Amino acid sequence: MSSILVTGGDGLVAHALKELNAADHDLILLGHRDFDLTNPAQMRQQLDAINPQVVINTAAYNLVEQCEKEREISWNVNATGPGTLAQLCAEKNLRLVHYSTDYVFDGAKNAPYLETDPPHPLNHYGAGKLAGESNVLAASSRHLVLRTSWVFGTHPTQTKSYVHSVLRAAQSGRDLKATSDQISVPTFAGDLARWTLEMIQKNGSGLFHAVNDEGVSRFDWTEVILTEASRTGLIAQSPKVESVTSDFFKSTMPRPKDSRLDNGKLAKFLGHSLGSWRGGLRKMLAQEARPRLV
Repeated sequence: MSSILVTGGDGLVAHALKELNAADHDLILLGHRDFDLTNPAQMRQQLDAINPQVVINTAAYNLVEQCEKEREISWNVNATGPGTLAQLCAEKNLRLVHYSTDYVFDGAKNAPYLETDPPHPLNHYGAGKLAGESNVLAASSRHLVLRTSWVFGTHPTQTKSYVHSVLRAAQSGRDLKATSDQISVPTFAGDLARWTLEMIQKNGSGLFHAVNDEGVSRFDWTEVILTEASRTGLIAQSPKVESVTSDFFKSTMPRPKDSRLDNGKLAKFLGHSLGSWRGGLRKMLAQEARPRLV
């Protein structure tokens, strides 16, 4: 049984990996306190103590707006830290799986991005993640970077995904505003976790886009969430959703308008379709509808 260390152990993707793994691997999940990407000495100590075969880094500073304000710490977590971890793993001949983002692109292509397309981040978060993935790939040819987008799923304690935000607004009777000019690909955390473990099994390395099929605007994504939530019984009545442009929210931070990622390379490597996010959404909402144990 192979040993896999998962950083960011309190997060959504780490939870999905734990749920999916069953007894296939010896999975060790460590949160920020026990595995801090900004603390090289601690990382080395933990790698020496645990001695895993593979490290999956799910930790990131992904509060996109906040990254503009806390530039140093976000860069340390998203860029410098993954690079240090990648070097430590390379020294110990360990494989590292690292997650990156669609925000490495500027959204000007108006078509799904391939792994070979040149990145051009528009904001500090995207720049940090691009530097992080570059550092990881430069450290070892065995390392793997998976770019993903709009990740959602169920977590026992965290309700921070966009799906949760839409559900909270609907359940409180508030109308919603959603952008029609921001397009990407929702990705179910359970699917992302499955592809990750498959890639480890197949010794995948290099750069891959790991997203579900079918790009969608934030507005259309919101409408689908509400339709499925009504069908599941999570909301009694769908609120009105107003279509607006990004300018409505008056954010000073630029975001890519169309950051869809093409998943063809990963689907070909794995030998199967990656499937729509719609199936993942139904699974998530079915789980959300179940009574939670206290």
